[in-house]
Amino acid sequence: MKHFFIMNPAAGKGTKFHELIDDIHKVCDRRGVSYEIHVTEKIGEATEFVKMTCASTDEQLRFYAVGGDGTINEVASGLIGAKNGELAVIPMGTGNDFVKNFENTDQFFDIDSQLDGETMDIDLIKWNNRYAVNLINIGFDCEIAKQAAINRRSVFIPSKLAYTTGIIQKITQLGTALVHGRVYFDGVSHKGNSHQICVFANGQFYGGGYKAAPAASIDDGVIDCCVVRKVTLAELIQLIGPYKEGSLLTNPNVPQVFVYKKCERVDLVFDHPTDICVDGEIERVKDSLTLSVAHKAVKFSRPKACQVIPVDPVVLRAAKRCNKR
Repeated sequence: MKHFFIMNPAAGKGTKFHELIDDIHKVCDRRGVSYEIHVTEKIGEATEFVKMTCASTDEQLRFYAVGGDGTINEVASGLIGAKNGELAVIPMGTGNDFVKNFENTDQFFDIDSQLDGETMDIDLIKWNNRYAVNLINIGFDCEIAKQAAINRRSVFIPSKLAYTTGIIQKITQLGTALVHGRVYFDGVSHKGNSHQICVFANGQFYGGGYKAAPAASIDDGVIDCCVVRKVTLAELIQLIGPYKEGSLLTNPNVPQVFVYKKCERVDLVFDHPTDICVDGEIERVKDSLTLSVAHKAVKFSRPKACQVIPVDPVVLRAAKRCNKR
């Protein structure tokens, strides 16, 4: 097997970038493995590099996405349909939400453990013929994601506080940060035409640790959907704590302003062009959005100690009850 380290030098403000390169050389040379380091220079480059490399050989290849969730997305998108390639992750972004679905996340930085990784099949979310690895969010939290991206470039705001600071900065715009349009879960229309937050998840986390989809699993063959209706400021304040900690479905004090569904397909028809956040990156959709499950779409290599964290059975039962509403 040949190992490719796809490195985004902009991820995580570029900290520890050169230290990691030195570590990769040291470990790979010591172990005598075939490897290559590819530093990306522009958006989309990782996807094309992975596609072309897989098509050029029958050799088994492993591609390490060294960056944030956006870098993971690019590498995974390049692996669609490739039978000789697999995804691995060294989380060097600011949020690193995808790897939060696993135990012992420190092992993702251990190059020896990475080289000895075990593979599993993971799902992706297909959206308008493109893909998301972790999560798509729309509405108020998409506006926060835009602000958080600005905050991460600031020398005055710690990266870990970029998203939370964004909430504070955007909370006065609550009434205008709405998703206008219809939502259909597996063909069934959801009531209402104005939604505050729409989350469609493969993994459980986003925004640097907000556990918006506590019943989600990256290989269960469904999309976890959390749709929050238009809320007041008081309702939002009640919602934020449980939303962050993952007790949205089990905390009896959470205002019943949301639905939580598990489904294979979601269709959204917007009243006007709408921004969406895909694995932390902002995209604009003109009039509609179709989401479906790409079940077991990519082989994912993880260090042996990094098992998928199982969904709490209590949370799963609560999700099933909510799904019947």
